[in-house]
Amino acid sequence: MIFSKKTKLIFYTLVIGCSTYIGYILGNAFCLDNCSFTIFLNILITNLVTLLGLYVLINLSEKSITEWNEESSYEEE
Repeated sequence: MIFSKKTKLIFYTLVIGCSTYIGYILGNAFCLDNCSFTIFLNILITNLVTLLGLYVLINLSEKSITEWNEESSYEEE
């Protein structure tokens, strides 16, 4: 089973929103001299890590659901 594009869009939008907020908070917390650069860097790093994690989780979920469905169909036969 593959998630629909609409579902993936919802997941990615939620993750980008949350991770941007977290990056902003971290950027403000660790600000020393150049706050704009620190905030931008923290938002960038946080978004990259969370989007990569979400990509991996979605692919693993799709693979697991597909395998589960295949096993269920073999058991029914």
